[in-house]
Amino acid sequence: MRKIAIIGCGLAGLTLAHLLRPFAEIQLFDKARRAGGRLASRSAGSFNFDTGAQFFTVKTKRFAEFIQPLIEQQVIQRWDADFVEFSGSKQIARRKWNADYPHYVGSPDMQAIAQALAGNLNIQFDCQITQLQHCDAKWSLFSDDKLVTDNIDWVVCCLPAKQTADLLPEHFENLNAIEKTQMLACYALMLGFDEPPELDWQAALVSDAIISWMSVNSSKPARPEAFSMVIQANNQWAEQHLHQADQTITQLMLAEVERISGINAANASHIDLKRWVYANLPAQVGQPAYLDTELKLAACGDWCIQGRVEAAFSSAEALAQQLIAYLKHSQVGQ
Repeated sequence: MRKIAIIGCGLAGLTLAHLLRPFAEIQLFDKARRAGGRLASRSAGSFNFDTGAQFFTVKTKRFAEFIQPLIEQQVIQRWDADFVEFSGSKQIARRKWNADYPHYVGSPDMQAIAQALAGNLNIQFDCQITQLQHCDAKWSLFSDDKLVTDNIDWVVCCLPAKQTADLLPEHFENLNAIEKTQMLACYALMLGFDEPPELDWQAALVSDAIISWMSVNSSKPARPEAFSMVIQANNQWAEQHLHQADQTITQLMLAEVERISGINAANASHIDLKRWVYANLPAQVGQPAYLDTELKLAACGDWCIQGRVEAAFSSAEALAQQLIAYLKHSQVGQ
């Protein structure tokens, strides 16, 4: 059976592994200690925070079918938040999320989705692949100068665009398109309160500000009761301020939270900041995935389509269809 190495265990990599398992032997590698990518969560004492993707919606039948088993297992649940929109400090819209257009989250945190998908896969964690070598029509993967695995037929990068471009060889067919894909940064500010502030909303989209999102993370299904909030920065602002000190960013975001919502962040008993160098991007006009059949290299991720959870799945599915067709055709030709 063909051997395929997948680098990156976010939703794209995990999806691809599940779709390809009937057709190849799959090995996955990730530099982190557990799967998830931007399906990321963090705990601090009694507080819990989703630091990456905050929720997701479903637009395609295929994605709905893919997540249905996780909904049945309650690894994915609907978040019926009281949602508002702010323009600066002015509230301009309000509605209740409901079953008419479901907004989903992982349970008991966003990372639970990745953990469920990773459960029966062959994954090597704490392993950053830094180099690929091609010899006799097979690939070898290295972490620094240490050989990690060899005799690989196909390698697929499911990393952010910049990291994918840095890892793939110069003669990869679509390298130029990947290099031109710019993912924007983000900051996630985490606030925990012993005395909950009084709010009449649980999720807020913000425009005309240095922050773009505020939510009561503890209002999501199956979360700890301790009152926690996640505030995310405007992506353009985060990109422009990516190299400022965390303390400076924290103070600027805290002041903006107070200006817009009236929350006195000085009352927070826990304050922390997560920096995402590669977090989001607008809708793209290129390919949903990239495949080089001559080199037997490929790449996929939400960055091929748009910065949405479903886009990671859709990119992986598009690549899986191409790879499966190629594998079936090459077997017939043998």
